[in-house]
Amino acid sequence: MGRRLTASSILLALAFAAAPQAASAQAKETERVERTVAMAAGGRLTLKNFSGKVSITGESRSDVHLVAVRTAPKDRLANIRLDIQSDGRDVTIEANRRREGWKEKNNNVVETTFEIKVPASVNLDVKVFSSPVTIAGVTGTHRVHGFSSDLRLDGVTGPIDAETFSGAVFLSPAEWQQNQSLKVKTFSGDIEVRLPLTASGRLEFDSFSGDVTSDVPLMLKSKSRRKLSAEFNTAAAGTAPGELTVKTFSGDVRLTK
Repeated sequence: MGRRLTASSILLALAFAAAPQAASAQAKETERVERTVAMAAGGRLTLKNFSGKVSITGESRSDVHLVAVRTAPKDRLANIRLDIQSDGRDVTIEANRRREGWKEKNNNVVETTFEIKVPASVNLDVKVFSSPVTIAGVTGTHRVHGFSSDLRLDGVTGPIDAETFSGAVFLSPAEWQQNQSLKVKTFSGDIEVRLPLTASGRLEFDSFSGDVTSDVPLMLKSKSRRKLSAEFNTAAAGTAPGELTVKTFSGDVRLTK
């Protein structure tokens, strides 16, 4: 007669079967990479990352200094490399460059945390998946796209194009330039924009179920079920009007000062 299987024996067998896999999943190592590469003011920093915090800070310098902390199983660290390219003006950083010929296809991700110092006057092109991104003190164009990433651009100057799916977005321009352009897009993420006192322009808001609240005076121009158009801070002087374009599905927008 075969052995009778009880609920407890089944659970015990499943626990033993899962134990090697759990141990393997936890067998991660950490690698620290520190590099300094040439970069001219006015150049472009392109960064691609999947997961791990990203911090970019503008400083008075003529190079890019980065510290990257990479976490993954040993074989993945060896075969998924951090690729850094510089031509003296532009710098490209890719956190997950797969080694040609590596046969593992299930997971190509190394979690990478970045601390990056750049010349204050640079253009940014940042693409991430679940990496929270913080940018401060940078003067240039800002294109920052993520998926489930929170995006924070604080004390920056220049046009902004920020997009994420479920993350929150916080924008705080250091100054309001002539014909300033801020474009923000989320699905369910909320958006806060802290405007300088001199900021003035037009708000274009498109959302299925999101709302707009504002501490800044708004003059309504048109409104429908999904769209709102208004002018903000029309009494402000000293700058040409700019444009704040926001699109969400269910995310709310708040303008503060």
